[in-house]
Amino acid sequence: MAVDYDVIVVGAGIFGSCTAYNCQKLGLKTLLLEQYKLGHSNGSSHGKSRITRYAHTEVEYVDLVGDAYNQIFELEKIRGEKLWKKTGLLWVSTGNEIEKIHHNLKSKNIEHDVLKGSDVGKKYPQFDLNDEWNALVDPMGGVIYADKWLNAFRDEFRKLGGMIQDSETVLSHSESGQNLKVTTNKSIYTSKKLILTVGCWITKFLPDVKFNIEPISISVCYWKAKQEKDRHLLNEDHYPVVIAQEMELNVFHYSLPDTDYPGNIKFCYHFGDALTKNLTHPEKRSQHCIDLPAKFIQNYMPVIDGTAPTKVDKCIYTNSPDDHYIIGPIPSKNPNILVGGCGSGSGFKVAPGIGKALAEMAAGKKTTVDVSFFSANRFKSSKI
Repeated sequence: MAVDYDVIVVGAGIFGSCTAYNCQKLGLKTLLLEQYKLGHSNGSSHGKSRITRYAHTEVEYVDLVGDAYNQIFELEKIRGEKLWKKTGLLWVSTGNEIEKIHHNLKSKNIEHDVLKGSDVGKKYPQFDLNDEWNALVDPMGGVIYADKWLNAFRDEFRKLGGMIQDSETVLSHSESGQNLKVTTNKSIYTSKKLILTVGCWITKFLPDVKFNIEPISISVCYWKAKQEKDRHLLNEDHYPVVIAQEMELNVFHYSLPDTDYPGNIKFCYHFGDALTKNLTHPEKRSQHCIDLPAKFIQNYMPVIDGTAPTKVDKCIYTNSPDDHYIIGPIPSKNPNILVGGCGSGSGFKVAPGIGKALAEMAAGKKTTVDVSFFSANRFKSSKI
């Protein structure tokens, strides 16, 4: 016999966990389904740290970040635990990106500072840049404690009466009268709304979607200081979260303090290898995913040993054709099926805001944050 819900959320990564929490908070009877055991490392949400920041080259992201901050502040009070560390964000670029970010933050009255490249080292001695570089400091940038965020949203979801079923794979979904029927390897459920927050598995659920969604595997590299005396410069009290863009080379790096592995910063090339046949393992690993961050470190970070990474982890990104999120229904699909996906390696920090928007859509409410920029309607004329 089918079990009835107001909302079924498929995928218990950070998008799904935030969505389920916000659905239940709005009074919707919600089921959260996860195909693997909670705590797995097959997708995009595992690990200890991610970057949060107001700074974006597209202004449409800024209010989503603000909503996420508000939710995290609330959860920290409720739970009495720290869920992030304010380190400041350093964004350096050889192009005109800094001017775009400055304009966006100024338009939202968000505090920030613009620096010349040669002045960066005065504030952050880990870097040695010249004036070919431009820089911006977002003081509200910081380190998300990723595993704690996941646990917090799932735990609070349960406390509100939500149900999580892990190690349960969705086999199919179909229309059943005015509702949707979801069949898993363990049960059958019906629901008024279905929300897919399934990361790189989105093409499995929507195989005929009319635009290309590309899962890629990222090499997450960690690096140590050249000398033990400089090890402290890698910790959260001294090292900011970082974005570094060499625009003429189309190279984009990101970096975090030694939160994951003490004494080892995370410094990574933002792109990687396509996952074509196996959605949990790439068919190859390009050496440039290691060589490019090594080259940047050797050229611009005198205290870091850029010879070779001390460790390389894996993470999966799922990108839309324009590298922006997809939030809401898919054109030509059942409007009661919503999607939250294509985090493109930057989605963790806005996941609470995305989850709230999807929950409000499911409840038939106007979204707190305008997310129309992320609607899949922008791909209406696209083809596979």
